[in-house]
Amino acid sequence: MADPKTQEKLQELQLEEALEVAQERRQRRAGRENKIKAIEFALARDREQEKRKQEACVHRKGGKGKDGIYNGNDANYAVITHTLSHGPTIVVCQRCGKIWEPPARLPKGASKELRAQYVEQMAEYRKALALPTDNEPSGTVIFEIIRNDEAA
Repeated sequence: MADPKTQEKLQELQLEEALEVAQERRQRRAGRENKIKAIEFALARDREQEKRKQEACVHRKGGKGKDGIYNGNDANYAVITHTLSHGPTIVVCQRCGKIWEPPARLPKGASKELRAQYVEQMAEYRKALALPTDNEPSGTVIFEIIRNDEAA
């Protein structure tokens, strides 16, 4: 059997080691949390900057002079309409990257607030679709399932 002082010393060493391991874990956890917070802050800042840029954009093609370079002063808009492969058509501004999409369908029994929001979003989407531009619309092949009854 070991000496009681040796046993006590061994237990103290084990306790110190366990405390060090726990402290290292806390530090790593705090480091991960700080890293996550920094990333979330950067993403939120970038989204806010993009939102401000899109709100300030006039979505027009450039023209002549300084005003044409920064604001676009052409009669045509710098937008492209694109039909996605699953059916919906989107409008994309070539200057700021803003994307107008059709609003999501309303659920049955939607509230007045949801209906008003839908009407507002649909009006903005239709306005974007109607912007005058000399760009050609683009699109992809719409997925279509053709059933051949003879082969089935």
